[in-house]
Formats: sequence, structure tokens, C-alpha cells
Amino acid sequence: MRTYWGAHALARRGHNVEVITNAKEVEPPFRMLMRGEDWGRCDASYGDGSVTVRWTDPVDASQTYIPMASPFVSKLVSLAAQAHREQPFDVVHSFYMEPYGIAAHLVAEMVQRPHVLRMAGSDAGRLWHHPQFAPLYDHVLRSADAVLASGEVARRAIARGIDPSRIFSGGNFTVPEDVFTPVGPVLDIATLRREAEADPRSRALVWGKFAGEYPHFGIYGKIGTAKGSFALLEAMARLKQEALNVGLVALAHGSPPVEKQFRERAAALGLEDRVLQLPFLPHWRVPEFLRGCRAVCCLEQGFPIAFHTPIVAREVLLAGSCLVGSAEILRKVPGHERLPSGFGCVAIADVKDVAVLARQLGAILRDPAPLADIAARGRAFAHELQCDMRFPEVLEAVLAAAARRDLRVLPVSHKDGPARTSPPPRPFHEVVKQVDVRGGILPALAEAVRIERAITAIGEEAAKTQPDVHADPLFRLTIRRWGLTRDDLAGLIPIRAPNLRIIASDCDLREIIDAKQMEDLPATPTQRRTFVAVRGARDRSNPLVLDALTAHILDLCDGKHTVAEIIACLGGASDEEARARHFPWVEALFANRLIEFRAPAQPR
Repeated sequence: MRTYWGAHALARRGHNVEVITNAKEVEPPFRMLMRGEDWGRCDASYGDGSVTVRWTDPVDASQTYIPMASPFVSKLVSLAAQAHREQPFDVVHSFYMEPYGIAAHLVAEMVQRPHVLRMAGSDAGRLWHHPQFAPLYDHVLRSADAVLASGEVARRAIARGIDPSRIFSGGNFTVPEDVFTPVGPVLDIATLRREAEADPRSRALVWGKFAGEYPHFGIYGKIGTAKGSFALLEAMARLKQEALNVGLVALAHGSPPVEKQFRERAAALGLEDRVLQLPFLPHWRVPEFLRGCRAVCCLEQGFPIAFHTPIVAREVLLAGSCLVGSAEILRKVPGHERLPSGFGCVAIADVKDVAVLARQLGAILRDPAPLADIAARGRAFAHELQCDMRFPEVLEAVLAAAARRDLRVLPVSHKDGPARTSPPPRPFHEVVKQVDVRGGILPALAEAVRIERAITAIGEEAAKTQPDVHADPLFRLTIRRWGLTRDDLAGLIPIRAPNLRIIASDCDLREIIDAKQMEDLPATPTQRRTFVAVRGARDRSNPLVLDALTAHILDLCDGKHTVAEIIACLGGASDEEARARHFPWVEALFANRLIEFRAPAQPR
């Protein structure tokens, strides 16, 4: 998936990309169901850039040798060598070590071009630890001109002798938002079933009798115990016992033993008429599937490769679907604190607790009204999350520098922590906190010192007075309903977070708070009343700058008034206009943990 979107993104930026792959040799059940138009999307031309895909031939009698296996490396290397003869490469890039990194290492050596290698999931977390693989993997990593890695993979690479100066972040991958949208075609599962059953290669990948006559939940990706697949079947059985009409559509498969176990368990639970398992679809068709689901479940828990970070959650959110995610998956999403359960998703604390999982899914079925608001907040969160991700610019920069054999133009991106794509800035509070305010000092610096000292004082006070206990940010929305609608929001009582402190300033603090060094400070700060919100001792890394209206709304969140009453106090518009303008404001305050909600007391 990342290779496809990455190759086409680079081509759109004017590069000619040759993709050498053995994808047509993938065995069931991991094959995608490809139509003619899907094959046509693999190659593309974008003006000055293009993508050309070269496929290895499936094994036949001409490739037979003893002991028999498809000679993937030999075929990949030969195809690449032929492509280089036709149009010489500038750089060779491989994604996954086995077999692509090995093949790319040989290609780079043959054609005397630099090699940029990237590892991922299974090969970094499992195969690299195998004693019959590790020596070769270490050699390929040490030989590569650049290695794209971060976090645990980068730290292990350094420990195995890879020069830290050649390790770079590959940049965050962004899900294409023009494809993963709430608006668009919805998958016709009956048609897809017929297409799959008509294809001899995918016929066995169809299982179950569910025909789409009920609302359905969806899962996609691999199945397995650590994926929550069997817990979900148990929950579905409980829903059926409760006479809830619901189905499960699974674009999900596993190894033959796991596949067999999944189907046998579904049949034993009496779910054959409630489950439909279909072949994998190409990446660009996944949104069709997501749009048709009542909610989409991503229930990975206890996954053996701890640093594994699936992109599925972000795809679901951007497609405008309600995400039901395990706490494990959700905590891997950057900024997940702004996506609490019942507000922008549904979080399952323990997937193995089937009773709770069934209760959450049952609530979604019985009361679908919150779905639209939760999906909208989730999509807004995912969009904001991707706004600052520099994809594919960072990947392009690393490949271009490697092609010039001048990686010095890129910052060294890995020390002892995760890889970066820019030099680590010295935190501004470290720059200013030792500076004494005296006559003639730069006004912006004087204000920065004052703010920094106030933040420090708040932190010291909080460390003494606040208990070292914090509510789980995923489960901080405590309302009676499973999800929060805009209509419900009006009747809730917002309360300013107990650890929140606000510092006022007559300067526009946005010009000051983002400064990383002295040169970033304005000579004369803009005079505008602004505020800094600080959330106590343990959360001071990202102070929030507020304008006067936001600070005023926070003042009104005193635990005595409902959201509707507070908005009415703001005045200046009709009720409908005021709600449209200020409801998102109040929701943002909650998402950023500046306020909490409680339901009004029940009348006696």
C-alpha cells in the first residue's frame, strides 16, 4: 500500500519510477481481487513523471530446480538490471528486507548506484532476529547508502553496527485524502461476491452467507487472535442472541490454519448467515468498503511486534467511518489524547472482554444517531494530524541526496531517540529561562521570560499539590450515551480542567511562543490581548495560546451553566448561528483537555 502511494506521489513530482515486484506471485489468501481497471492503475503517466511496473513471472516448469522454490531474488534482480539498461537509475530504493532489500543490494552493486533501504514490521521485528537471516541483513544494512528507520528499528540498526549518520526518517506517510473521503461510491457486496466467485483464483476466499440485508460492521487486513478477530466473533454471537440484526463483512484473511480456525469458529457460533468474508481489494477501493459499514473495527491487541503501527485507523477516520479501535491501536495514533472514546471514536480498553465489546457494538446498533458526529470529529482529527506530515517530500529529499551521494545536505536524523527529519531545535524555554529581565532588553524577550517563569512556577506548584494520578485520555468522556451528538452537547455542563492555569499577556503570544531561538523573536511584538493555557506539571511541553474569546469561554465554564447557556451568553447571533459558530469551539476545548463535561443533575 505504501509502495503504491509512494511511487505515484513521486511520479506526480516529476520522477520516473520503475517498480520491480513479485506481487503477481502472491499466494492465496493474500491476493487482491483485481479488475481490468485496477491493473490499469498500476502504471501511470503524470506529465514529466511516470510509474512503470515490472512483474516477475509466476513459477512454471522453466524455473524448476531442486529443492523447489520461486527464485524471487534472481528474478527481481534480473528485471531491475534490464530496466536499468533501458533507462539508467539514479538510485535504488527497497521497502522490506525480504526479499526486496536483498535484491536491491545486488542491483545497486551490479549497476553501481546508491541503495536506500527501508525495513518494516515483520522483517525488522521478527526475521531480523533469526540466526540464519541476521548476518546477511546486517551486511545489507551496513552496505546501504542510507537507511530509512526510526524508533526501535533505528536503535537496533545502530546496535548492529550501522553508522548513525546514514539513518534517516523516511517521513510520515499520509493517506491520500482525495481517495479516502466520506463521499463516493459504496461497495456492492453482492456484486463483489459474484466477481470473486467467478474468478478461480479467488473463489475459495469467499465464505459465509451474509448478503447485506442488515447493517454490518467491517474489518479488513489480517485475521488472528492478536487482531481481535475471534473476540469479535464471540461478540457477534452475543448480538445475535440479543436478536439484533447485524452482519460482519471481512476483507480479512490469514494463513491457512488461521483461516480455517476463523471459519470453523464462526460456524460453531451460528454466524455463517451473519458473516461474509471477501478477498482483499486494492488500496483505492478500500474507501468503498468503509463507507458501507455501520462501524469499522480495528481491534489489534497484544501484537508481538510492539512498534508495529498500522495505518488502518487513519484510513477509517478519513473515510468518515466510525472507528471502533482497541486502546492499543488508538494509543499508537499521534495525538490520540484529542480523540477520546465516544467523541471521535469508540475505544475498547480490553478486546478480550467480550461482554464489553458486545455492549459497545450493541449500543451503536440500537442508537445510531451519534455516528455522524463521531465520524465527522474523527475525520477532522485525522485531517489535522496529516497537515504537517511532509510526504513524499522527505522521502524525495533522502533519495535525491543519496543519488548525488551527498547525504551531508541532510541532517543526521537519529541520536538515541526516534529519527527526525530536521535538526532538534533547542526548546525556547531553555533559551530564555536563565535570562534576567533588565532595562533595554528586547520587549518580546522580556515577555517570553515572564511567561516562562510563570509556567515554571505553575509546574512547581502543581508538582507539590496535584496527585500523580491522571485519567486515561481515551476514556475521559463520561456521559450516559455511548457517543456524543451535537444536540447532547448543548445540555452538558462544561467545567474547566482542574489542573488548568491561564497566563494573560498584552502581546500576541503566538509570535513569541513558537520562537526556537533569539532570532525568531519579533523586534516589536504585536499588541493584542492573548493568553497561554498550561495544564499542570506533567503537560507543559506544548503550551496552548488562546485568544480573548476562548479565554472568555473558559471563564464561563464554571460548572454552573450548560453549553447552550454559555453560547447564549456570547450573544451576537441567532441560536442556530451561535451554535454553528461556537459548538466547534467548545468541542476543540474538550479535545485539547481544557474542559471536562458532566451531565446536569437529574430533576427530583
